[in-house]
Amino acid sequence: MKKNFRGLSLISLIFTLLTNCMYAQTDSTEVASIYGFYSYSSSLMNASTASELSIQGNASHTSTGVQLTPASASQFGGLFINGRTFTSVNGLHVEFEYDMKAGTLFSGAYGDGLSFFLYDGSVANPTIGSPGAGLGYSYNRAKNNYSSFRKAGLSGAYLGIALDEFGNFKSKRFQGESRVNGIAGVTWSQGASHVTLRGAKGVAINTNGLGDGFTGYPVLVTRSTLSNSGTVGRILQTDRSYVTTTNTLASTFDLRNGNGEFRKVYLDLIPHFVTTTTTDGFDVKVDIQTTQNGTPINVINYYHYKTSVPYSENANPSSTDFNSADTEGAATNQTLNATVPSVLKLGFAASTGAAYQQHIIRNVKLTLPYSAVTNNDVTSTCKLQPVSISVFDNDIAYKGPISITTPPVASKDNIDKSTFSFTKNSDTDLTLYRKKVTPQGIWTYNKNTGIVTFAPSNGFTGTATMTYTVKGKTVKDSNGKIIEPYGDTAYRSVPATITVNLKTTGCIYGVVSNKMVTQGVK
Repeated sequence: MKKNFRGLSLISLIFTLLTNCMYAQTDSTEVASIYGFYSYSSSLMNASTASELSIQGNASHTSTGVQLTPASASQFGGLFINGRTFTSVNGLHVEFEYDMKAGTLFSGAYGDGLSFFLYDGSVANPTIGSPGAGLGYSYNRAKNNYSSFRKAGLSGAYLGIALDEFGNFKSKRFQGESRVNGIAGVTWSQGASHVTLRGAKGVAINTNGLGDGFTGYPVLVTRSTLSNSGTVGRILQTDRSYVTTTNTLASTFDLRNGNGEFRKVYLDLIPHFVTTTTTDGFDVKVDIQTTQNGTPINVINYYHYKTSVPYSENANPSSTDFNSADTEGAATNQTLNATVPSVLKLGFAASTGAAYQQHIIRNVKLTLPYSAVTNNDVTSTCKLQPVSISVFDNDIAYKGPISITTPPVASKDNIDKSTFSFTKNSDTDLTLYRKKVTPQGIWTYNKNTGIVTFAPSNGFTGTATMTYTVKGKTVKDSNGKIIEPYGDTAYRSVPATITVNLKTTGCIYGVVSNKMVTQGVK
């Protein structure tokens, strides 16, 4: 259809033409993911209008992220990314940054900590777990004198990962106001600053306190970050006992970031292959990056979270929780059904008590394990002078079968240059954008060279930014079966940002035909 530009002023005409080429589409589109998965990223900074987010309790949106709790006593807050579901067949890779600082000590530790959790994506309106030591994930039972303390665990819970500064998330307790299963009878050399995994929600055992939401969530593995000597961690065995973990941290550290810097958590759930075609749950890995650009420190090293988990339901009352008795009953042997939900949702929670600290999270990213990874690029140029950026120099994609024993190889050479795309309109947008015209200038991408060129607009000064994503390559065997899936849309990277700063000094200009031009200065 032709556009009628008659009757427009010159300024209006220029604006109309600019608007119509603002999002120029070129070249091609990609095929929708066969896995039904699309990456997700959110800075959580001033994200109060993000429709997929819902906060609970004392949580609040701030300019630095979502503050789950302030640095004050007896606070509790949660965040659900409840408007997005993620398929689980190929595993998950999660990243987020956190800030735990300020506050005051109680019994020699700050508290309590924060949790990240995954739950069944079919649950439309999840109910968060217990505050305090439960960190919004596990349950809390109590006798009648403390009935207000009773709280079921997270609805639809599949896996909870705690950054437990105080250290109570892993512990079995049987007292009037708090009864929850966990690790008992251990003299810890370091009981604080633990990374702890708890499993899925259990099934109702009886109506005397161990009902729906008040069983399961067993401790799977825990590890303190403070020391490499003594009893610093435990791991659940198939006979329902716990033995001391043997993994040694590359360096020890406190989970708290007292200097105010944000730290970064990397979580991987890799499908545990029993045969080439069947899996049994996930191998779970947790790394924490304590300094910007530092090497992440491995804390939990590929714990095998099976679909069936024998555990001990301890902290049981002798008869019922719904009375005033303090007599503990016998533990019972249970087997947790930890079947992986077909789709998952995720959330965060944090709590404080007499010991407290501030808890903030930001920059959440969720992709498939071994998805392509793009990193930000920054360069500069002079007024009117185009600049070329080799964007892939600090990016990677993967090659090789998915395995934890022989992980696929990461390299920029594994990137499929033809999959590059500037900013997409949504996670499910399949258009490949190779040219973008903005008021700041024109961005173009050459799929043969892998070079992005930015040509500043006449008169533009300041900073121009553009985001982009890429994928790796798909490899099939002789029968057409996919053996390396990295070219699927599900493995597209989350966006990275290209920043071009227009310099105001060091530029040499000459006058040619009454037009200012640059002369060889970059």
